[in-house]
Amino acid sequence: MEDYIEVPIDQIIVKDDDRQRKELEDGKISGATIAELAESIKLRGLINPIVIYRDNTLATGRRRIEAFKLLGRSTIPTRIFETLPLLERKELEFDENHKRKQLTWQEEVQAIQEIHSLREVSAKESGEEWSTRKTAEALGLSVGKVSEDLMLANFTSNERVVGRPSRRGAITTAKRERELELLRELAKRRSQELGITPAENSTTFGSGIIHNADCRDILKTMEPDSVDLIFMDPPWAIDFEHSSQWTSKWVASYDDTVGHVRPMLLEVFPLLFKVMKPASHFYCFFPAQELEWWITQLTKVGFHVRQRPLIWFKTGQPSISDPYSTFLSTYETFIWGAKPDPDGVRRLLSRATPEGLGISRQPGLWHENEKPVELVETYIEASSVVNEIVFDPFSGGGSTLVAAFNTGRYFIGVEGDPGNYEKIRRRLTELETSKEVIEE
Repeated sequence: MEDYIEVPIDQIIVKDDDRQRKELEDGKISGATIAELAESIKLRGLINPIVIYRDNTLATGRRRIEAFKLLGRSTIPTRIFETLPLLERKELEFDENHKRKQLTWQEEVQAIQEIHSLREVSAKESGEEWSTRKTAEALGLSVGKVSEDLMLANFTSNERVVGRPSRRGAITTAKRERELELLRELAKRRSQELGITPAENSTTFGSGIIHNADCRDILKTMEPDSVDLIFMDPPWAIDFEHSSQWTSKWVASYDDTVGHVRPMLLEVFPLLFKVMKPASHFYCFFPAQELEWWITQLTKVGFHVRQRPLIWFKTGQPSISDPYSTFLSTYETFIWGAKPDPDGVRRLLSRATPEGLGISRQPGLWHENEKPVELVETYIEASSVVNEIVFDPFSGGGSTLVAAFNTGRYFIGVEGDPGNYEKIRRRLTELETSKEVIEE
């Protein structure tokens, strides 16, 4: 033994906890009695000195002291904690705190990670290799536990992981975060294949991407014939700031005048036609009183358009208009159409689908004119299959993107308003992480 001093046993301050007292009453240490330990020390000497702090408080070695007393010794080989190498101090602290369960799971993970790193550095300096198994053996823990804790150490900056009260919950969340990282990388690559480059004003999720941008800028970069389905609710050009229906209910976030919206839509429609795959479908909400204009303009760019609109009946619709000057609004209309295939191929609906659905108006948590996810899901499933691409150039509150996520489609969304974009980001983040099941 080196680097130790002989310290009088009666000068060592021992602070027994309940665990230590019980073990001393049982007279055992790691399966052996204190008498057996004393006999071993008598024959072979003390292999590991006890450790004390500078104030003589015992750090480790309680049973060795009892064995020395049993042998009638008045002093015991001792090392001072503060003079130990960093690695030994870390391991000693961990051992004592782990036994007394004085560490939170976050602190324990950090301690194991520090010890493992120090062991790796020490082994490298000696020309040796170090492994998780060796760390587990050095700490007297299972390889599985150390592996999981080293994995958790990679998520110490992740608030969702470190915020879990239990280690079990943290492991579940960390595994989900790793899964999402992989899915987001795959989604990023898929968007790049479509000609969409993720940027600072975009967010990639495991099932798609959302941009805070003008949809025309995104559409111009997208590859032709790349989208399987479009579902959108563009501005209607009804000048809602001066409409009795909306004046007191909707704070304007964009210019909805005819002079602004219609020229914009006339630029958007041909770009949508370009990116859609032949025979693919589109759905587009529009103001019922302007049916002729919308059908005419969509037909001009090449779409085949169903002349009879689809209808969302707003069951239980609360009035947002003046009940004495106009009829109460109880429905909205949307157009169905398709991009013709040069070979005459038609894409059929996957199921019998009604041209009208009665679903309650949404409370407007995510957008003032939020569309029901259930409604959107019905038509997404009718006009596409799992893993196909759903595009919404005017994402609003994100209902189309949520519906695509729920039905296993890949989504591309664009929203020009920064406030709405942030709401969509939060909505999709909550949706993506809600798939995680945790039992604390």
